[in-house]
Amino acid sequence: MTRLKRITLSLLTGATLAASCWLPQAIAANDAAAPNQFRNIYKSSVYGMTVTVTHELIPLDDNRHKLRFFADSLVASIEEVSIFSSPEDQLLQPQLYTYDRSGLGRDREARVTFDWEKRKVVNDINDNPWKMNVPLGTQDKVSFQIQLQRDLIAGKTENLAYTIADGGKIKEYQFAIVGNERLKTPLGQIDTVKIKRTRKDSDRITYAWMAPKYSYLLVRMQQEEDGDVYTINIDEAEIDGKKISSFN
Repeated sequence: MTRLKRITLSLLTGATLAASCWLPQAIAANDAAAPNQFRNIYKSSVYGMTVTVTHELIPLDDNRHKLRFFADSLVASIEEVSIFSSPEDQLLQPQLYTYDRSGLGRDREARVTFDWEKRKVVNDINDNPWKMNVPLGTQDKVSFQIQLQRDLIAGKTENLAYTIADGGKIKEYQFAIVGNERLKTPLGQIDTVKIKRTRKDSDRITYAWMAPKYSYLLVRMQQEEDGDVYTINIDEAEIDGKKISSFN
């Protein structure tokens, strides 16, 4: 794979890894509430080629939501979708997760269907299905973002680890506080909390900058791997039907 293809694919893939939320105890907002819907757009550039990322939460019926992440460029695109329910006083329950990657000669489709009565998931990758047992509380690769956000709103700041059904395996995603930082963005300056996700079996490091003032909106994401750095920045934001034209 050429360097351009590798960087583009890493940026597209990395964009879906840090759209999560973090709020340290020092600035916890007691009156904060999780948004019922949002639509945010991020942009980056790879060798002059624009990469656009759309991150949106859409309310459905029966206390369900659809979370969608779509990263797109001239040469490739990746879409991840999670449909989940929100049982009262319980962890989110994913129902369906889909993944669709096209371009760069690496097309791939995946579908994960959750059966909570049997505590199983059916993984179907490129029309090759198989079943796997999962413990209660297991999230898919994007639903954990909303669960993490709700945990932080509830004041949980330690042991933020999530069991994920990922690639036919059960994995654990862990996060750590880095600090606070004021960022300059296309929408103005904003105070953020910087978080870090590390992996035991990889040199890849992902950072995310969240804005507590705006329901812990993801403002910037950065991924570092093998000496390369991939970054996306907020370009447009809308929360619960209200467009954010400026952070100032």
